[in-house]
Amino acid sequence: MKSNLLSILLLLVTFSISSQVNFSEKTKEFLSENSYLSNVDKEKFYLHTNKTTYYSGEKIWFKAYIVEDSNNKPNLKTNNLFLNFYSPEKKLISSQLFYAEAGFTYGEIDLNPDLISGNYFIDVDTHRNKNFKSGSVIPIQILSTTETITENNTTASITKTSNSSKNNDLYTISFYPESQTILKDEVNNMAFTIKNNQIPVKASGKIIDNATGEIVTRLMSDKYGMGRFNIHYNSNYTAVLNINGVEKSYSLPQANLLGFIIQKKSQVTDQNTFSFLLKTNNATSSNYNNQSLILVLHRDGFAKSVAPIEINKEITSYQINFLKENLFSGINTLTLFDKNNKPISEYSFWNKPENIELDVTQFQASTDSITLNFNMLNKLADANLSISVLPEATISYNNQQNIITEFQLVPYLKETGFNLADYYNETNGNKHSMDLLIQTAIQNTQVQKNIKDESNLVFQSEHGVRIKGSVNYKGKDLSRHQVMLSSTENNILLVKPLKGEKQFEFDSLMLTHPSKYKLALLNEKGEIEKAGFYVYKNFNKYRPDSLLTRTAEVYNKTKFETSYAIEEEYVPLLMDEEVLDEVLIKTKVESDLEILTKRIEDKVVAKGFTQIYVPDEKTFVGADLLFYLKTLPGIQVNYLDVKTVSIQNTRGRRSLLGGPTIYLVFLDDIPMYDQTDLVGIQMFDIASVTINSSGAGFGIRGTGGVIHVYTKTGQLMKGLGEIINPDIQVSETEFGFNTPTETFKNSEIYFPNKSSEELYSTIDWVPNFYLNAKTPNYLTISTEKHQNLKLIINGMNADGQLIYKSITINKESN
Repeated sequence: MKSNLLSILLLLVTFSISSQVNFSEKTKEFLSENSYLSNVDKEKFYLHTNKTTYYSGEKIWFKAYIVEDSNNKPNLKTNNLFLNFYSPEKKLISSQLFYAEAGFTYGEIDLNPDLISGNYFIDVDTHRNKNFKSGSVIPIQILSTTETITENNTTASITKTSNSSKNNDLYTISFYPESQTILKDEVNNMAFTIKNNQIPVKASGKIIDNATGEIVTRLMSDKYGMGRFNIHYNSNYTAVLNINGVEKSYSLPQANLLGFIIQKKSQVTDQNTFSFLLKTNNATSSNYNNQSLILVLHRDGFAKSVAPIEINKEITSYQINFLKENLFSGINTLTLFDKNNKPISEYSFWNKPENIELDVTQFQASTDSITLNFNMLNKLADANLSISVLPEATISYNNQQNIITEFQLVPYLKETGFNLADYYNETNGNKHSMDLLIQTAIQNTQVQKNIKDESNLVFQSEHGVRIKGSVNYKGKDLSRHQVMLSSTENNILLVKPLKGEKQFEFDSLMLTHPSKYKLALLNEKGEIEKAGFYVYKNFNKYRPDSLLTRTAEVYNKTKFETSYAIEEEYVPLLMDEEVLDEVLIKTKVESDLEILTKRIEDKVVAKGFTQIYVPDEKTFVGADLLFYLKTLPGIQVNYLDVKTVSIQNTRGRRSLLGGPTIYLVFLDDIPMYDQTDLVGIQMFDIASVTINSSGAGFGIRGTGGVIHVYTKTGQLMKGLGEIINPDIQVSETEFGFNTPTETFKNSEIYFPNKSSEELYSTIDWVPNFYLNAKTPNYLTISTEKHQNLKLIINGMNADGQLIYKSITINKESN
């Protein structure tokens, strides 16, 4: 944990306490032995999909956000992000790897046209996250265009099921003391929930003193089934609810003779300060007299501040003040521990985050497009957004999740029986409503006995893909041999010694899938020798679960009657789609050499002063770049020492001392000021070399002449054949990073009528929209025939401040 995160708090109480310095060593010892607390940060995930209802054969377009649990800031350490796709039976269908950078990644998931209708699940996970068994599961509804609509898919069947449940009512009321403790002879704040078969119920009732039969207070739940009341606990009590004219009685839990209550003060003079009271009774004060208790501010076990408190038998109330800036954004927890590290009281509360306020207006419109202006109203740090653009009447987006609820609520709360996104939007995240929600739904802190720091993690972070295998070589002694791995399309060239007798391993590779890579065995002279390679299947340590065990809230079936009366003729059909790779058609008279030469000519700056050389691959099999350069006219390669190389011009201008000048060398248009970096580059990766001896076109930089070296990039070599050294093994990746499509493309769906298109179609998907806080930000959307748009916007900035907004835009003609 960073030193500035763990601080000793100044305690403001009704008496003068002893110096905090005396507790410093005890505090360190306490933290090291406490099984509830940790200084290891967790990852949190949110997946924004362009829709939540898809047809089989479509693509799921997504943007993934990864943040640090302690501060909601983008997680800069996570690279390997897995998206695991599960069936309605929660069986694994596929697992795909995406490269995350600066806390973001985006891409798409192809849906097989043969998928049946049902609720599917996307599990967002990393290897490190397996230590905590947390994560994020996104439910996705998939409909099949080939299935016949059955009774189970109709709205009527849903209504019938809902009505039948009324015959088996099971009403329950649960009580939640403010500090998970009810203390005798003190005023206790009691929250409660009322449910019928786990469905929230709005009801009213009264609390009766069992000893006197008198009503001591009344209670009422809101439409989410939650409520709260205060009660001075000095007896036994019963709650009597009036439900549909019938009274039902429930016993309240009994009070404890000893204990502590943590309460937030409602009246504060400083808006930048949170004040809390630690209250107890005389019996407890006497029992804990002169004992040191520890009050810890944490969230889900990640400790931020610690305050030792020495109990005085004469004192029953202590006041603790926190500056708002020292709290977690969102949910916070205060836990009081006794001298044996046992939690004896716990209180959780809401610190309303400062989220991004966004205004979206129409800037201009044309017949088939609209330009929107995005403005950040509260001028926080610049942000990155993802935007789903749908018709206003869409039934393809069931808004049950957003970035705010997924990062600030879901990881810390139990199942509530209602939609957290709806609750947050309706209450606007106000303190009273959020504190009530937290009191009734906060999860217990998980015990992490063996995880105190990063070294204790069983599953460590992974970065990239691993290629591991063994060499099949006719010789016996490989002690001085090395294995070379190269991939032109992935810009990789690595050489590593063997591990053990014949094993090799390359870690942290940025290999995309599908792509190709080459393996070669090098002797002590750097020459390629004939060998075979066997590549193991364990490309990474992460393994997805074959069965999904994490819980996920399943989307309700879309209630079609809210927008249109849906009949079969409204259902779209997925057209057969065949994606053809771009094909380069060559005439008989135009060879690969001529095509490559033309492509190189297009890159040359000073064509009249430049010679183009395309090496013959058969002639230079096994050679390196420096050897090849020495065969070209006007080039002299000097080795100043074992590691230092100088490439000199014997035909251009002379230096002041009369000797040859040094070439300026570019590798794929990148200047190589340290020419030693050219050592070890093999010729099988080189497409062409150009020499401009005069340096024309490069000004003073080109005084000594200019050399351009072009490697076999995918773009340069597209459609051209390649002569491969028979001693080099070319392999295709079996696993790697999925490459996202840069531009959104709609699936080929046939809509039988206008109403069907309004219900099911997608207009656009923008995964990366940069929001400048100080200027207008314009986004042009191709609207085609749509006049009214619905935008679903999620995003965040580098400070962990979030944005969620769902808006409707009515297109107006300029």
